[in-house]
Amino acid sequence: MWFSFPDFLSPGQISVLCLLACVFLTGKAIWRNYFSKLPPGPWGIPVIGAMFRLGKNPHIEFTKMAQQYGDVFSLMLGNRLVVVLNGLDTIQEALVKHSTAFAGRPQLHTFKLGNREGTSLTLSDYTPQWRLTRKISASAMQNFAKDKSNLEEKLLKECNRLVFCIKQQKGKPFDPLLTFKFATGNIILNALFGVNLSYQDEAIGRILHLSESFGKALKSNSHVDFFPFLKYLPNKSLSDFVSLMKESFDRVAEMFMQNKESYTEGHVRNVGDSFFNVLEKEMMKEKENGPVTENTHEIAPLLDDKQIISAITDLFGGAFDTSSTTLTWALAYLIKYPDIQRQLQVELDHVVGRERLPILEDLASLPLLQATVYELLRVTSLAPLSVPRSTTKETKIRDFVIPKDTMVLVNLWSVHRDPGIWKDPHVFNPWRFLNSDGELIDPKSFGGFLPFSAGRRKCPGESLALRTIPVLLATLLHSFRFSQEGLSSVYQGINLEGNFGLTLTPETFYVRIEERKKTE
Repeated sequence: MWFSFPDFLSPGQISVLCLLACVFLTGKAIWRNYFSKLPPGPWGIPVIGAMFRLGKNPHIEFTKMAQQYGDVFSLMLGNRLVVVLNGLDTIQEALVKHSTAFAGRPQLHTFKLGNREGTSLTLSDYTPQWRLTRKISASAMQNFAKDKSNLEEKLLKECNRLVFCIKQQKGKPFDPLLTFKFATGNIILNALFGVNLSYQDEAIGRILHLSESFGKALKSNSHVDFFPFLKYLPNKSLSDFVSLMKESFDRVAEMFMQNKESYTEGHVRNVGDSFFNVLEKEMMKEKENGPVTENTHEIAPLLDDKQIISAITDLFGGAFDTSSTTLTWALAYLIKYPDIQRQLQVELDHVVGRERLPILEDLASLPLLQATVYELLRVTSLAPLSVPRSTTKETKIRDFVIPKDTMVLVNLWSVHRDPGIWKDPHVFNPWRFLNSDGELIDPKSFGGFLPFSAGRRKCPGESLALRTIPVLLATLLHSFRFSQEGLSSVYQGINLEGNFGLTLTPETFYVRIEERKKTE
């Protein structure tokens, strides 16, 4: 025979070895057959997988990997299998065509800690309770955003305060991010509960601190999600994360209950009231026609005050982060592109004049301004990988089989920087959203405009963001010029690459403010 077992092995030992060999070969065959259906991807090393390949900007590295492995690829991050989706067609197929299959949330340790016993709108898995909360939240936000007079009043008050605050920064290097956080935080609190706080108020300072600290704590503890054994080690940062979540919820709960006590049926003053109003209408429908929610689950047992408070807590965090970061990116780009800043100011002066601040009604006559906001959302891709998803069932995409409960990352950055969709995608060019007559083009007509993601997990705050951000930016440009002229070399320079995290934030930069005169 070409091969024989060593004669010092007993028949029993040989039998055991043969059995082990059969088990090994069978297991290997099953493994190969099962995982050959998975998308290809980069190799990793034991324990850490392909984590070392991600660098400080995973969205950019994933876009590069897609060129080698295709728009759907897989890799191991720590002990976790992850599938990455790139490109418009693939992402639309997954999030729209197979929306339910890709609507889950992975059971990450940080997600479990932040899920508030399954009530988080952002972190909860795809359940009947989540579906109802998402439906009510989206309706409440949209209904409030449609009430122009109510929103206008809140915006105008905050815009005046923002202008006054920035005027105090004349003549010195100014880091805009903190001021924008106060302004957007105040607008959102006012929109949610009618709360109106000064920038010096301890409450607004604490709320903003909690929101900012939450993002940092989540990022600094993300390693626990891929190396689960670390959760058993002492970790003060993880304990702080849990405490931050609780305090954020408690702060929102206090404002929610105060708002609820003063609510009058049918009279909507803010988003909190809009929640009550939408709930009343849904429960009335249910009473008249029977349960109307998916799978005929009744509303009352699924959506109590705790569920609504948790949803509003998440809505505040998302809206606050998106708005303040977008405005900060706006200054960064408009300082880098001063000609665009000047043309925006010409448009504002022509439409608004110099005697008042811009208002919501002006937006329809400010196509370049709105195009600039769209371009900012495209070029920055604020949440380049969105929030991680998971598959709710085994599903097939592009001839690959994705197992149930697989973590999925959606690379929105790859869509917004795709030269097949956008001409010169790395260039900041608001005119791509204007036609030859200077009229605004609906960004949805491009297909590849997904700053708020897509499918069942699409951001419910989109309608409010697309009203508040343009008005705030218009107010800033109507009132001031922004540059770095005259600043010392220590304060010069703007990096447009961004820092990867929950959102893609610009590195700290400083601006010089020049107040625009009424006679310009």
